[in-house]
Amino acid sequence: MKSLRTRVLLLIVGFGLLMATMLATIMYASVREYYNDWIYDKSSSFAERILEAHPNLWRDYEADPASFGQQLRQYTLYSPNTGLYLIDQNGRVLASAGEPRQFWGEFRVDLDPVREAQGGDPRQPVHTTDPDRQGDVCMVAARPVVQDGRTMGWLFVVPRQASLGEQMPEMLRSYAIRTTAKVALMTIAIGVLLTIAMIALLTRPLTALTRATEQVRRAGFCDELCESSFPDLDRDDEIGRLSRTFRDAFERLKLETERVQTTDARRREMVASVSHDLRTPLTALIGQLETIRLKGEALSDPARREMLERALQNAQHLRRLTEALAELARLDNPDFKAQPEPIAIGELADDVVQRFAASAQGAGVTLSVDYPDGLPLTRVDAALVERALSNLLDNALRVTPAGGRVTVKVRPEKAGVRVEVVDTGPGVLPEDQPKVFDRFFQTSRARDQRGASGLGLAIVKRVAELHGGQAGLRSEPGRGSTFFIELPLSA
Repeated sequence: MKSLRTRVLLLIVGFGLLMATMLATIMYASVREYYNDWIYDKSSSFAERILEAHPNLWRDYEADPASFGQQLRQYTLYSPNTGLYLIDQNGRVLASAGEPRQFWGEFRVDLDPVREAQGGDPRQPVHTTDPDRQGDVCMVAARPVVQDGRTMGWLFVVPRQASLGEQMPEMLRSYAIRTTAKVALMTIAIGVLLTIAMIALLTRPLTALTRATEQVRRAGFCDELCESSFPDLDRDDEIGRLSRTFRDAFERLKLETERVQTTDARRREMVASVSHDLRTPLTALIGQLETIRLKGEALSDPARREMLERALQNAQHLRRLTEALAELARLDNPDFKAQPEPIAIGELADDVVQRFAASAQGAGVTLSVDYPDGLPLTRVDAALVERALSNLLDNALRVTPAGGRVTVKVRPEKAGVRVEVVDTGPGVLPEDQPKVFDRFFQTSRARDQRGASGLGLAIVKRVAELHGGQAGLRSEPGRGSTFFIELPLSA
C-alpha cells in the first residue's frame, strides 16, 4: 500500500466494483419493471379482447351464473397460469376460471385502487387484493363490464407470472443475469483500463521528478541543474508548476549550500589559524611562568606566589583550549576521513588507562580497566579513539573525588563494541544531560572546575560519528556517570 500506483489502482477497482454493483442492481430492477409492464400490458389486452368479443358478458352471467365459470375457463385455455374473475361492484367474486374458494362468501376485493386507476394512466399496473389468496396483494388488469351504459361489475385478469424472482420465465431470467454480468464486467474492464492510463499519465512526470530529486540529493546540492533533469517544466498544469517550484528550490538550496560551505570553510580556517598562532606564544608564556616559579620559590610573599600559580594554570588552560579548537576544526573538515585499521580495542583502552594511572593516583582515585578476553578486532582509527577515550578519562578524573573509582569497560555488542567510562562523581543534572555533547557547553559543576573547555565531549561525539557510531551518557545525580562510545566492527 506504499505505492501511489497501488493505491490509485485499488481505489479505481473498488469504485468500479461499486459502480458495477449499482449498474447490475439498476439493470435487474429495469428488467423486472419491464417484465411487469409487459405482463400487465398483455393481461390488459387479454381483458379488452374478451370484452370486445363478448359485449354481453354480464347478460351471459345472469343467464347462467352456475356455468359461467366454465365459460371463463375456456377463455384461459391457452393461458392456464392466468386468473380470470368476474367481480361485482361491491368487490364480491361472482365467478372464476379456477376452482371456487370457500372464503368467497364473506370475502371482498378492494376496488378502490382499481377505480383510482381508471382516472389515471391505464398503462400503469394496478395492485390490489388477490381474489385467490386471502390477505395477499397482486397485480391485476381490471376492465369494467358495462351493460346498457351502466358498469355492472369488473373483469379481473391476474397474471400469475408477475413475480420476477419466483415465476419469471427461464429465458428472461437468463437474459437478466447475462446482461447484468456483461454490464458488471464491462464496467470493471473500462475502470481498470482508465486506471492504468490515469496512473501512467500521473506517475510518469512524478517518477521523472523523483529521479531528478534523487540526483540532486546524491550530488549534495552542488552540481549544476540541467533542463533535462526536469522534462515537464514547459507544462501549463500542476505538474509543470511543481517541476518549476522544485527547480527553483534546488537552485536556492544550491546557492545556500555553497554559501554555508564557504562560510564554514572560512570559519575552520580562521579557528585553525588562530589556534596555530596562539600555540607558540602560549608555549613560550608557560615556559617563562614555569621558570619564574622555579626561581621564585624563595619569594616571601604568598600572595605573589598564588598569583603566579593562577597565571600558570590559566595559561595551560588556554593552551588546552586552543589545541581542542584546532583538533575540532580538523575533524569538522569535510575532506577529513578516519583511517581505520584492525586493532585490539581492549588493549588500546588499557594503554590509555596506564597513561592516566599517575594522575589518578595523585588525585586519590582508583583507576581500572575491564575487558573480556577474545574481543574481535575492530576497524577504527586508533589515534582518534585514543583521543576520545583520553577526553572521557580526563573528565572522569576531574569530577571524581578522592577515594572514588573510575573504570573503563569494553563490551562486545551485536555489531560492534561499546567503550564505557564509569565514574563515581556527582553525576550530571537531568536538565544538563541532553546538552553535554554540545560545543562550549559546561555544566554548572564543570564551570567551577579549572581545565574544563567545553570541547572535550564535542570531540568525543565527532570521533564516534566519523566511525559511524554514537556517543551517549547515563547518569544519576549523586551516583556517578557513565559515558560511552559505540563503534561498529566494520567502521
